[in-house]
Amino acid sequence: KVNALVGKNGSGKSTLVKIMNGVHQATGGKILIDGQELAYATPAEAQAQGIATVYQELSLIPGLTVAENILMGRFEMRGKLVNWKKTYEAARKILDSMKIDIDPRAQVSHLSMWQCQMVEIAKAMSSSPRVLLLDEPTSSLAQHETQILFGLIEELKKKDVIIIYISHRLQELWEICDTCCVLRDGVFTGTLDMRTAT
Repeated sequence: KVNALVGKNGSGKSTLVKIMNGVHQATGGKILIDGQELAYATPAEAQAQGIATVYQELSLIPGLTVAENILMGRFEMRGKLVNWKKTYEAARKILDSMKIDIDPRAQVSHLSMWQCQMVEIAKAMSSSPRVLLLDEPTSSLAQHETQILFGLIEELKKKDVIIIYISHRLQELWEICDTCCVLRDGVFTGTLDMRTAT
């Protein structure tokens, strides 16, 4: 499912995301997935347990290639040297599995904003997460670029990935989300099925 998380600025959306991915520690309450409590001391710990986050501010390194950004710290090696042929092949496989048509050898600084957003999501998905947190993914995209992103999100749904989708663009919710959770002043006020929401 794609679960929208909405609320005014300051309602606690980003804080909740940072608790889920280990940036902040919760002062109370519990977050459960499949009956298991989520409690991570660091983002690396959360990532190892299948929680991936794509923030509004992209974290790609412009001077590196798409493949280098996707597989940072996990390059295919040949002894102590990077096996670039296999690294590019591994990145191509990840991009193909998500139906993203971007050259893994392309330098990130030459990509458009929506291509960078796609690479950011591919980078998050490269660790095969159970949960993908998308924080305002369409804030800097044009309408046709947003539709490309929505197509990618539909593909991720088919792979059984839980998607938490944060957006201020409420009109998007009916197009891409299955349910919607509302936060107000740090308090969960309820969940709506998007098919019945007005």
